Amino acid sequence: MRKTIAVIFITAGLAAMSVPLFYHFHGNQKTEELIGQFEQSVEQEQMEEDEKEEEREAEADTKAPVSKEDAVLLSSGDVIGLIEIEALDLKYPIVEGAGSKQLAYGIGHIPDTAAVGSTGNCVLAGHRGSRYGTYFKYLNRLSEGDTVKITDKGGNIHQYEVVSWEVVGPYDNSVKAQGTETELTLLTCENSGTMRLIYHCIHKEAQ
Repeated sequence: MRKTIAVIFITAGLAAMSVPLFYHFHGNQKTEELIGQFEQSVEQEQMEEDEKEEEREAEADTKAPVSKEDAVLLSSGDVIGLIEIEALDLKYPIVEGAGSKQLAYGIGHIPDTAAVGSTGNCVLAGHRGSRYGTYFKYLNRLSEGDTVKITDKGGNIHQYEVVSWEVVGPYDNSVKAQGTETELTLLTCENSGTMRLIYHCIHKEAQ
């Protein structure tokens, strides 16, 4: 009888441990799928751009090489970009919207804020880690001068430099304020979701 009870407890324990592993695997799988679709789209976009470029050789080439993997992700209709932060070993698809559905598999672009690379303040939100992945879990490890790289659907690469950070209240809409500069704001939870951790970045001109 004791052996039977022990087996039951061990089985239940293993089942409980497997649940978070399943969600994490599923989240990573979905993220990789979106990345693949997005990169395929960028690759197609670049092929078309290359054909046009042949007709205007005098024009400077502003496209940076995009890997086949990144091109697949950019092909997804739901994905509008790809964010990479080398300092955090972070790479995620950027999706339009910041609802629970969007943030389950990527970093969300908050509506009514500037588009990536456009004049104004582009605001991106991500979970501070979840059962589906790490997302912005280690955002607080960013330092002044670190670079945030974003590739848009056209294959254009935009580089932003971290300049400052702060913690604000959950309903502080000033983080979405728009100006005349080309800026990027990264947003995630702080203090168990009661506050918001904000990183401010400025656009770096192409070298």
